[in-house]
Amino acid sequence: MKTRFSSVSLSLLLLWVTGCKEPTIDEGILPFIVPTSVDADGGNWRTIVLQSSADIAVPQPNAITSDAYQKELTDVKNGLLASTPEQNTAVDYWAAGGVLRWNQIARQLVEKYNIMPGYDYVTGQVTPADAANSFAGPPYAARVYALLSVAQYDALVVTWRAKYQYNRSSLEKQGVISRVPVLDVPSYPSEDAAIAEASCQMLAYLFPNEVSWLKTKAAEHKQSRIWAGASVPSDIKAGETISATLLTKLLDRAKNDRFSAAQDVSRTWQTTIANAPYDQKWKSLEIPERAPILPLAGKVKTWYDSTAIFRLSPAVPPTTTSVEFQKALGEVQTIATTRTRDQWRIATYWDNGNNTYSLSGLWNFLAEDLIRGQGQNELRTARTYALLNRTMQDATTASWQTMYTYFVPRPSQIDPTIKTAITIPNMPGYVADRAAVSTAAATVLAYLFPTEATSLSAQAAEATLSGLYGGTQFRFDNEEGAKLGTQIGQLAVAGAKSDGSK
Repeated sequence: MKTRFSSVSLSLLLLWVTGCKEPTIDEGILPFIVPTSVDADGGNWRTIVLQSSADIAVPQPNAITSDAYQKELTDVKNGLLASTPEQNTAVDYWAAGGVLRWNQIARQLVEKYNIMPGYDYVTGQVTPADAANSFAGPPYAARVYALLSVAQYDALVVTWRAKYQYNRSSLEKQGVISRVPVLDVPSYPSEDAAIAEASCQMLAYLFPNEVSWLKTKAAEHKQSRIWAGASVPSDIKAGETISATLLTKLLDRAKNDRFSAAQDVSRTWQTTIANAPYDQKWKSLEIPERAPILPLAGKVKTWYDSTAIFRLSPAVPPTTTSVEFQKALGEVQTIATTRTRDQWRIATYWDNGNNTYSLSGLWNFLAEDLIRGQGQNELRTARTYALLNRTMQDATTASWQTMYTYFVPRPSQIDPTIKTAITIPNMPGYVADRAAVSTAAATVLAYLFPTEATSLSAQAAEATLSGLYGGTQFRFDNEEGAKLGTQIGQLAVAGAKSDGSK
């Protein structure tokens, strides 16, 4: 399989500078990818939060023969003659793809806030997470990527509808020689402005400490298209307005998706665990013991049919006194004492715990090369990420729902002599969310990139086995998690086949 940093020329290298408030980016020069299609029918694709792309009315632009437009065009041409090195750097950076760049920014922020609350040994209290920004563990990370990509996708479907409704000629067709490749679509509204505004507002809601920095990035993104000779200011303004209107609806969904209750401040999980239908209950192996991670994250609103998803919930696993369980325990014990170098590699590669952009972020990263390789335009890239991330969030939600129904212990709770290769997650083990999320992701990506299906299946198989190799999961945790994730992925694929795209 590809390693996480398999293609420096095509993939982002994230480097954190100690002591800096904001994450920084250091990378090689990315090649410009010329999209292989324009998807002129994209304005008719089915939206996710909006009922349809017609929900947002986009005003008719000034004619390109008008004085107002001609002044805009002249200003852009003059700007191209007086560009600065800093402007050219911004142009090149954002020309690599607005959807991809904002996905990278989201991964940076997840990594920054994916820090487990600490413990104060003086007071005997758990140190709370940042009051403004939630702990960006697996459920929160999956939610971040899903909400971001849905915002981008719906905004772009509306943008595409308006582009072909008004058909304002691209600047290139009006004699402007842009500094970077520009997709041959009508210029109004600007897809980059729609992406920038939607991404900035959604991430600002999810990471309120980062509002100022995000606004700066969005302003640079939008301005870069004027500096590039790809858009005039009225194109930018229309794209901004689309996303500002959309975000009122999407933020309403985010505020009512039940995630705010996931922390379970009333500790209802203690009653649930007492009634759990399993013979030996999970307990925290943290020192000192802590409440489990987001006990009510399994009740978060799903993107796909919740009834269908929870109908897939796995049955009770084999009891600890059963022959099947003892066989599974023996397998973990054997691996823990004979772990190979390759098993170590697989366990650590797919671990994605604290201070990473989480497992769902890794699958976003892996999708990046596939998107570039296929030459997807901004709209199709947004569709890819919206399908992938909604599926992974639902797989995460379904996994959490199962974990906190049965409260199955981790192997080292049963046998404390088991040496794990990775940190033991502070939550029940059945089902393995790593298996569920990875098989769900691979199922969707294999549909979108069929020539990569074999490779994707191999990656998902590795991810599924990684918890067993690391000593933190039983085989039945993995098998049932993989089955659950595959079925959720199939639900997503069924929906994708009828969303109007070709």
